[in-house]
Amino acid sequence: MPAKDSPENEWKNLKSDAEHALQTLLTQIDRHTQAQELFEAYTYAKRVAADALKARMLMHLPDENPKFRELYDRVQAELDLRYSQFFPEGFLKAPYGDQLHEYLFSLLQENLAEPIEAAKLRIVTADGVHTERRTRELRELGMDVDWYKEDGIDVYVLRSLELNLEALPSLVRTIVRKKTKCESEQERLLRNAGIPKK
Repeated sequence: MPAKDSPENEWKNLKSDAEHALQTLLTQIDRHTQAQELFEAYTYAKRVAADALKARMLMHLPDENPKFRELYDRVQAELDLRYSQFFPEGFLKAPYGDQLHEYLFSLLQENLAEPIEAAKLRIVTADGVHTERRTRELRELGMDVDWYKEDGIDVYVLRSLELNLEALPSLVRTIVRKKTKCESEQERLLRNAGIPKK
């Protein structure tokens, strides 16, 4: 039986709300309702439908992706191997290892070497505005993620399951900037590690 907050239960709870909200929106359109009422029906339907479809998408994706973990752990191991001697212990914790990044990777992996519309990726975050940034962060980890426009539509593609370890200096810069606010300290840390400040 699904856990209380499982995607299955979320989907079951939200599906009828989404159906009702979308039906209400269609009714408002058919009636040529006043603009403000129509906009309110739309924003409500969009929010409820996004939450419901997120739950449905998460039912489709694995809770854990061994390939994502393998690649992420390899990035961490390479950071440690190449740069740990230049930084305090624990400083170089690789970012972007949370479940959201894992879900996005899973969706890209499922369609390996095939483009996916950004709109489909946004289902994972219930249409969150930062979805595409989270997807590009996979590339910052060295994953073979590419972005381009196809017929005017933003698409992403995971071209392979290989890592680009040349991305590591840029990743170290990101970590240093997030953990150190002082610019001169950032420059010192990067200089000591032999990484140019860009």
